[in-house]
Amino acid sequence: MPLKNLYLLLISIFLISGCTDNGDRPAADIVLPDTLDLVIISTTDVHGWIMPWDYYTDQPEERYGLVKAATIIDSLQNEHEFTVLLDAGDWLQGSPLVEYFATVDTTLPNPFIQAIDYMQYDAVVLGNHEFDFSVDLLNQRISEARTPIIGANLYHHGTDDPYFTPYVITSIGDLKIGIVGFNTPGTAVWNRPRVEGRIDFVDGVDAAKRFVPKIKDEGADIVIALAHTGLDGGSTYGVEGIGDENFGRNLGETVEGIDHLVLGHHHRLIESKKLTGPDGREVGVVMAGGRASHVGVSTLTITFNEDANKWDIINQTTEVIPVAHAEPHSGLVDLVGDAHDRVRQHVNQPIAQTPARWSAARARIEDTPIIDLIQHVQKKVTGSDISQAAAFDIGVEFGPGDISLRQIAQLYPFENTLFLLEVNGKQIREYLEYTSQYYLRPEPGQQPRVNPNWPGYNFDMLAGIEYTLDLRKPVGERVVELTRDGEPVSENHVFTMAVNSYRAVGGGGFDMLADAKVLNEIDQSVRSMIIDYLKEKGEIKPEDVFEKNWRMIPDM
Repeated sequence: MPLKNLYLLLISIFLISGCTDNGDRPAADIVLPDTLDLVIISTTDVHGWIMPWDYYTDQPEERYGLVKAATIIDSLQNEHEFTVLLDAGDWLQGSPLVEYFATVDTTLPNPFIQAIDYMQYDAVVLGNHEFDFSVDLLNQRISEARTPIIGANLYHHGTDDPYFTPYVITSIGDLKIGIVGFNTPGTAVWNRPRVEGRIDFVDGVDAAKRFVPKIKDEGADIVIALAHTGLDGGSTYGVEGIGDENFGRNLGETVEGIDHLVLGHHHRLIESKKLTGPDGREVGVVMAGGRASHVGVSTLTITFNEDANKWDIINQTTEVIPVAHAEPHSGLVDLVGDAHDRVRQHVNQPIAQTPARWSAARARIEDTPIIDLIQHVQKKVTGSDISQAAAFDIGVEFGPGDISLRQIAQLYPFENTLFLLEVNGKQIREYLEYTSQYYLRPEPGQQPRVNPNWPGYNFDMLAGIEYTLDLRKPVGERVVELTRDGEPVSENHVFTMAVNSYRAVGGGGFDMLADAKVLNEIDQSVRSMIIDYLKEKGEIKPEDVFEKNWRMIPDM
């Protein structure tokens, strides 16, 4: 029976009352059998989804939640004698639950830190979203954790000294397991205002070639690369001097000494995947989705080679187990219950009222008031000519009646700050052509289709100019009208443009903005700007912010 089916059966029969205590796990002086199964259990990209609850809709969400993953993890630890528990990053941001403890009250314990300490993770790696608030806050949270939080390719600026703990070595009897952590170098792009001049994000493969031999020299028998990076996919940026965003395959295929890859960042499921290392040995790969939707299970069958006096891996298998049908772990629910209740009360507070219904359902098809709310606030704050925004979630709607904080958090879920750039008409045209790739060119007589390889958050809309996109034309020829106040925009026409911090540094592949002149940086989240605007206004109507300035051909 596949592991995922076996453990779904186990958890349906019984629940373990508490996470396995380290005291019940093999002692360092245990005598190991000559052949054993080392089970690497992993989560990734939890993004604050600890409870099975969607704080944006204030409804249960049974597909996700670390409290559900904990039940499966307990069963795995109860069934297998030799286990390691890891998380592949992105845990400080991503839901109102953890963001409350990063922006509203940083004196209270962070519930993810509480959870990993309670569940006794062996190591957690830093993801790019750990840097969404400040390095100082991150350092504070790391200092509060008993669990090792690692990252080997992050150096003190201008040096080769690791900023964080690069790796840990844990022992099960005589077996030493080295766990080395890597962060995607894209963090240096997306969080430049917070990390520039403090932390250098070096190429992950280069850092691995430095630290893996060191771990082996310190006696590690098995080396696990715990990396917040995708297996493949190149980079979503083209910034010179910044390493590859997704270097997982290169890590496994070019760095000698790595035995297994536990990956994250892409929120995808990877199981039953093996690479071939530079020495010809197999390197297993696992990625367990996102939001604690799955638990990764990697089984390494190892045997002791007496002639060589070392442990050899004779087989590797990987599976991912969905948490949807697991019951929440009662002990972990009790631990984070107060935080859950506190955040629900916080995000449900009304911040303004509206007599109308606002919806993002058609926001990627036509100009809508709900996106113009973002645009209006950004232009108001910066005094810009033009503003950029995207529909992060087309399921957002509110009104008539109260507008709650959670609804604005759903409208703008990221911790982006705001930049004021100087751009010209040529850059604006390139910008619109690039973002139009969200739609595939339709066949004659058919409607445009969404490009499955183009994320919705990379379809931007601009306010402050008038434009028309003809999706029947090839990319590069789609901007058929581009005016400001009815006058054609020339290539040399200069504008000021409000863009979020992710876009301002070329995030998402918008390289035409990467070298734009920065006129101002506002170190405040866009979401908080929207909230402040609504609180001050008290009541808002669509006509207060809506200006229809763009359209697409054909109409959809």
